[in-house]
Amino acid sequence: MNSYFARLNALSLNTENHHQLTAISLFCGGGGLDLGLSLAGFDFKYANDEIPFYCDTISANFPECIAETKDIRQVTGEDIEQLLNHTPISLLAGGPPCQSFSILGRRGSFSDLRGQLVFEYIRLINELKPAAFIFENVPGLLTLNHGQDWSKLFYYFQEETGYYFPSPKVLNAADYGVPQIRKRVFIVGFRVPTEFHFPVPTHSHPSELDLYSQDLIPWLPSKLALENVAGLPNHDIRLHGDRVRCRYEKIPPGGRDKVDHTDRIDPERPSGTVLVGSKSGGGRPHIHPYLPRHITVREAARLQSFPDWYKFSGTNTAQYRQVGNAVPPLLAMALGESIKQALVNYPH
Repeated sequence: MNSYFARLNALSLNTENHHQLTAISLFCGGGGLDLGLSLAGFDFKYANDEIPFYCDTISANFPECIAETKDIRQVTGEDIEQLLNHTPISLLAGGPPCQSFSILGRRGSFSDLRGQLVFEYIRLINELKPAAFIFENVPGLLTLNHGQDWSKLFYYFQEETGYYFPSPKVLNAADYGVPQIRKRVFIVGFRVPTEFHFPVPTHSHPSELDLYSQDLIPWLPSKLALENVAGLPNHDIRLHGDRVRCRYEKIPPGGRDKVDHTDRIDPERPSGTVLVGSKSGGGRPHIHPYLPRHITVREAARLQSFPDWYKFSGTNTAQYRQVGNAVPPLLAMALGESIKQALVNYPH
């Protein structure tokens, strides 16, 4: 058993010491952010998403968490407080839908209805007043409309919430032991000035290891995530036609299919960003490095650093979406540990 595989399956939820670190999740999706933060010591008591399958996934994996399927525009802080019996909230976490900000989307920005949902997130920060919050999104948000949208959004966060903000930061999951190149931008806010530092990377690109980073581990190759998956949940193999299989067989590791523009994983390197699978177009799952087929949901989840006991509900497309849109749990856990440390001496 390789060390990555062993580390994933050793991860487990333990809520014995979480009672002072109550957390809630908005736009929870498949729960990657929730899982990582839970592993860091936060106890999620409430999660919200408008997609029923996503809430089913949360309920299956977090049995003590209230998973509510509801349009966020219809949710109030008072509603959540009543569900939690007015328990003080240590952390509010979420990433409003990123399609309108993504470099893969239409870049409709705040004129897009999905972009406007970020203001509902800010509204609930003000209504719930958690000790801290996390906002995560795609790095493309930083450069959208020549950076103007990011400047406006960050200013709005500062002015509307009054929270203390360390500088936002882009984190790469590969730097925290995930065998995938995946970057996300994070804003972490605190209700009062608090000493906080983003997590220090534990891994690095092999070519960047030098005298000052010799203690770091080289990025993990994707092949570590793809071993021993037979018989696991969410491992439904898609059968391709002969024409597609023959085409995929000819694509070298790290290459791209010229017809459907799908990348083949190089097993000796971290994979590219795991994308959302969709029958209606958009990103497709990567091609397996050794077999002429797309990777399964479970294989994608492995690349994202979900442990095998974590199960995804819904149709195959819904499962791919949950995995593809998730924050890698190991990245979220590293960030959560930094936030937890910052809250140790938090002035309540």
